[in-house]
Amino acid sequence: MPTYEVRELQHQQKVYVDGHYLAAVQQGKFRPYIHPVLTPGGHVVTEIATADHLHHLGIWFAHEDIDGVNFWAPESQGLHPVPRILLTSTDVEIGDDGVTFRQEVDWRDGDGGLCLQDSRVIVIGERPDHTMIDVTVTVRADERPIRMGQTKEAGLALRVSDQIDVLDGGCITNANGQVNEAETFDQVSDWVDYSGPVSRTQTAGIATFPHPGSDGIPWFTRDYGPLYVSPWRHEEITLAAGQSRTVGARFAAHDGSCEEADVAGLYARFLEEIA
Repeated sequence: MPTYEVRELQHQQKVYVDGHYLAAVQQGKFRPYIHPVLTPGGHVVTEIATADHLHHLGIWFAHEDIDGVNFWAPESQGLHPVPRILLTSTDVEIGDDGVTFRQEVDWRDGDGGLCLQDSRVIVIGERPDHTMIDVTVTVRADERPIRMGQTKEAGLALRVSDQIDVLDGGCITNANGQVNEAETFDQVSDWVDYSGPVSRTQTAGIATFPHPGSDGIPWFTRDYGPLYVSPWRHEEITLAAGQSRTVGARFAAHDGSCEEADVAGLYARFLEEIA
């Protein structure tokens, strides 16, 4: 039976299994995120704060238009003071199958006013052929209606490591057999994988499997590294007081290409697990 542990270091909660580093849950300056994410072979497949997209942070969740407040990339818009997404509590449970983080989160505008709250469940575990990162986010309108605008800059997002993006020899592949941004952008698909070279002789990647309820939602994919799962891609959603909306996905960090890792098989196992 594997042994999991969590080590806290410099605002990071780092997850290990049998002494091997899997991933870290972090509270950044502007929002929480997950980075790094490592494959079973020890390859990092996520990226943070690239020069052209400082708001791209491993695996994260945000939205550009919450009643007009930009929580997606406020630091890139010259906003002062800056809206922030802040963890208010984190409960950690270490089990035989992984580590579960249960988080409460406040979305506060530049003046500190509360715009939105969410609850998150993050499960990090090792599987025989991949590192599992399962993320579920439930946004709530507790006391008043909240308008979440239609935008491409929203949702549960991933920025892959620079060395595996398409521009550096990697490949985006979806469940329909379509590849790269030209074929996968704005397409509906059960899953999307992003894999590429992690050395001169090795390949690794990370697949994204949306939770049930994401049927019919098109994917945001880019050759330079980002990938989003977002119900706000083509529609505005307003939550009435007392309503909530849940977005979730499993991220499977694997060694080898999409085909070598049998991502289609990983997805089939995912569906059996959550059935």
